[in-house]
Amino acid sequence: RHGWLRSHTYRTLFGLLYTTGLRLGEALALNIEDFYPDTLRLHVRKGKFRKARWVPLSKSTSEVLEKYIPLRQKVVAKDKGPAPLFISTRKKRLAHGAPQSVFYQLLEKCGIQRTKQHGPRIHDLRHTFAVHRLLEWYRDGEDINARLPALATYMGHVNISSTQVYIQATPEL
Repeated sequence: RHGWLRSHTYRTLFGLLYTTGLRLGEALALNIEDFYPDTLRLHVRKGKFRKARWVPLSKSTSEVLEKYIPLRQKVVAKDKGPAPLFISTRKKRLAHGAPQSVFYQLLEKCGIQRTKQHGPRIHDLRHTFAVHRLLEWYRDGEDINARLPALATYMGHVNISSTQVYIQATPEL
């Protein structure tokens, strides 16, 4: 009945993960009220270790969210309590396993091989975000080590060593 929303939900969710580096659980915990289109940011209330943080958004990411929310509201016009940003076809907050399953189905449709031990995972969108950010700073001649604390804070890392992993895992850096 509301299957048409599914493609919009996953396009928006996967795009958000790729462009912001959010953890899947953080994105799924977002409520509509956590999106601030006027200031181009999200309020992550339930980050890892229960840490909250503000996440700036690009204008294009904000625009996609602004287009998605009215579609989502057509399915559930008035929520009881906080309104989850991402909902299932059953009008409930998306469960963690559903996006994983859809991600693997999309990989298969694209002909991308994966096994339980190897191949892309949804969490790799977070890693891709971090590496792309670091590469952009590197190409712009920025001091990556000086910028690492900002990236660590943005990504919700408890300490900078969690962010330094991305430098060591990228040969170009």
